[in-house]
Amino acid sequence: MASSAVKFMALFFILSYVGSSLAAEHTVGDQLGWRPFVNYYSWVRSKSIKLGDTLVFNYDPTKDYSVAEVTQFKFIACNASDAKFFDKSGNITVTLLESGQHYFMAQGHCSDQMVFSVLV
Repeated sequence: MASSAVKFMALFFILSYVGSSLAAEHTVGDQLGWRPFVNYYSWVRSKSIKLGDTLVFNYDPTKDYSVAEVTQFKFIACNASDAKFFDKSGNITVTLLESGQHYFMAQGHCSDQMVFSVLV
């Protein structure tokens, strides 16, 4: 009986390690980063983003840029209030831990195309 428990725990740790090693890191906008007038919808379509992957937002903190994850309704309205998270530091990493549609935007920059959504 103890042997089965040990085998189960070993298998659990191996699968946990393999699962975490399969997670990918995606720099939003690749070398262009998070800034106005980048086609982020094209960028998203070129990626295979999965549950557990991370999105890295790199941007100039001296500019009036931000990153917010919002609901679909806030996304449509270009409203970052009550965001799931909001950052203005210049570098933020977001791990996608929930399946479904995720909506990202920069407050006040929707007309500058600093918006995208991704299905995980």
